[in-house]
Amino acid sequence: MTVRYVVAVGLLTVAYAVGGAGTGAQDADAWRARFGAGEQARQAGDTERYATEMAAAAEAMPAGLLNRPFVQYHAARAAALVGRPDQAVAWLRTAWEEDIESLMISFAPYDSAFESIAGSEAFAGVMGLAADMTLAVRPLAGRVWLIQGAGSNVVAHIGDDGVLLVDTGYLPALPSLRAALGALAEPTVTSLVITHPHEDHMGATPELGREATVYAHPGTTAAMREPYVFMEGVEMPPKPTRAIPDVEVARDTTIVFNGEPIRLLPTVAHTPGDLSVYFTESRVAHLGDTYLAANPMMYPDPEDPDGFLDRLEAFIDSMDPTTIVVGGHEEPADLDAVRAQIAETRACMALVRDAIDDGLSIEAATERGAGRFPPQWVGFFYRRFTLPGP
Repeated sequence: MTVRYVVAVGLLTVAYAVGGAGTGAQDADAWRARFGAGEQARQAGDTERYATEMAAAAEAMPAGLLNRPFVQYHAARAAALVGRPDQAVAWLRTAWEEDIESLMISFAPYDSAFESIAGSEAFAGVMGLAADMTLAVRPLAGRVWLIQGAGSNVVAHIGDDGVLLVDTGYLPALPSLRAALGALAEPTVTSLVITHPHEDHMGATPELGREATVYAHPGTTAAMREPYVFMEGVEMPPKPTRAIPDVEVARDTTIVFNGEPIRLLPTVAHTPGDLSVYFTESRVAHLGDTYLAANPMMYPDPEDPDGFLDRLEAFIDSMDPTTIVVGGHEEPADLDAVRAQIAETRACMALVRDAIDDGLSIEAATERGAGRFPPQWVGFFYRRFTLPGP
């Protein structure tokens, strides 16, 4: 088993996969076409074309897109492979400075593509940028605080029992995370909930697990025991024993921390280990990457997509109407925003199922949904419903 990084690249992966099926999705945006060509070149071992196409994709991609740092990372590694160290470092620095998901560049030390420049002062300088990070901290409600900038949205629940964190961000951001916590309270974390097994959400677990009781879904436990694959050829080792969850949450579970009941609900879909958290008195929900506001719809459970949406909808319907919703990466939202994404997901799934029942091809299904749903999402669900497995 391997765990593939999809948090920031999920929609890009969907778009590329569908475009490869000939639906025309790649033609909708120039960057998708160049990215697809770059991926093909990489797989074929054509490093020069890989570098050319990924640089073009990164330059053509609109500013602000959630997937942008992933494309920039590709441009950096491709430049390193063809012996252009200045360009490689420049792309890494650009990914950092645009601050969409700056710490994605922390995979570079595990990437053999950068071996030729790993000892350079310029590369070391970019890799050391995390040491000077300042994370944004603000209160949400009750005892709950939001900490942003570590790679994912981290939530802290602070009280007499200490600090409970939901997610950790990347490991290089841990000193900054501790500093942020130290400004609020004693920075020792006594409990830690991991929403899913992606490095931007669990990266600091090996260190925080020394002091905290770790809660996670069994799927996260299994993933931690395996190498973490960021992309083909870029692999991190399994997590050490101290990171492995102490408490596995396989069903709707309530724990009490700082006197507040906190509900933990498996919402497996985005990964094999998704877990959502609801602070019942503070009225704050952290849904991890189950809810990504930048996506028009959700990645439902491949085995039971309708059941997943039913469970998630029942979960949010049980919450106080004033609940603040924290997703994995964007600004907090409200329950209506989550309901709208669920409804959009159901509508797209229904269109695709009708198209399949009518015997339409993936191209024809995409055409039927034109103007209503993004073509890459129609293709994504078409594949989910016609091919075996996730």
